[in-house]
Amino acid sequence: MVVGACRQRAQYALDRLCAQTPIDALEIVVVDVAAPGVPQLSIPSGAPVAFVPAAGLDHWGKARRLGLERTSAPVIAFIEEHCFTEPGWAAALLEAHEGPWASVGYGFRNANPESYVSRAAMVTDYGLWLDGPPPGRAWYLPGNNVSYKREAFLALGDRLEAALATDFVAQETFRERGTPMFVEPRAIAKHMNFTTVYETAITNYIWCRAMAARRAHSLGWSRARRVAQALVTPATAPVYRVARLLGAFRRRRKLRQFAASLPVLLVVGVCAGFGEAAGYALGAGNAEAQLKRWELDVERVPIA
Repeated sequence: MVVGACRQRAQYALDRLCAQTPIDALEIVVVDVAAPGVPQLSIPSGAPVAFVPAAGLDHWGKARRLGLERTSAPVIAFIEEHCFTEPGWAAALLEAHEGPWASVGYGFRNANPESYVSRAAMVTDYGLWLDGPPPGRAWYLPGNNVSYKREAFLALGDRLEAALATDFVAQETFRERGTPMFVEPRAIAKHMNFTTVYETAITNYIWCRAMAARRAHSLGWSRARRVAQALVTPATAPVYRVARLLGAFRRRRKLRQFAASLPVLLVVGVCAGFGEAAGYALGAGNAEAQLKRWELDVERVPIA
């Protein structure tokens, strides 16, 4: 887990991790990129927590790399500091990883469902895995909050750096190689969302720009291929996102929930599409540094 300036929620997320069982089977690694002078996080007595100080580090992928290098466990689980693990999360992941899966995704719930935008953002970003998706082999898994078999993750080779910055690269590589992935709905995490459309849209723009730049570089795309992809993405990416979510919610018979979220989904999908196009055409720019700031240093407060 990478933590920054938002210490209260980071402490809560850490407490939830330290309450997992079997605790003696876990290594909890916290990469702390906050500036000096912030309150220290407390550790329950006997909890297997290692802190990695990294003040001033401004890239999400580099912070996750530090955490990876500090671990030795055969299964690696990434979790955001605004994503709170429910009891049984770790045990369910360990059980799932006894199977052949290179990567296992979590089931998600909303940590701050009080506002409409938060509920809609939850559908937009985590709808495929929201409220108990059926367990089974998966084609897509979430980013930032996902687990891997260490051996399979390291086997990404020259794509590993890109995968640390955006899990989409790892998942695309697994699909190419026929490496199986899995969703374990019993491994539940509650995600805290932004509560304004602007925040939800801008973070999707930034994440997709960083993802696209990393993807194109890791796959060795030519300049012509990047430009061509950038031209078609703003039109195709939002349609693809909406269609994929519509199919998932139709299968679960939750179309009313999907329809209620549609205005936010459409706005965010368009912004994400332009972010992805910018990443292909122009590169990441400072998107990864911006991503770190939005993920770790901006509060997510419910609207009263």
